[in-house]
Amino acid sequence: MSHAVATLNQNRKALIEALSNTKGVGRILGGNQANFVLCEILDEEGKPSNTKAVEVYKTMAESRGVVVRFRGSEIGCEGCLRVTVGTKEECEEAVKQMSALLA
Repeated sequence: MSHAVATLNQNRKALIEALSNTKGVGRILGGNQANFVLCEILDEEGKPSNTKAVEVYKTMAESRGVVVRFRGSEIGCEGCLRVTVGTKEECEEAVKQMSALLA
């Protein structure tokens, strides 16, 4: 179990770093002690956007099978997506797809 936790922590750290360097992704919110990362999706003006976040969510979750959830309707989470921390490959794929959609 300790190996699984260490792997999850490593993957989460790498996911946060990759998302932080992705154009169109704003702040990473929360303490990030869980098996997911909460990030803001920005519009062309650099503001958190529920519209843009829903577009990304629908494409990734519904069409491409990447586990993300729209959280923009929750208080303090405008424009937010929750990205599940998976394997290294799954995290890389999530960032790759999000980058392509936000380009």
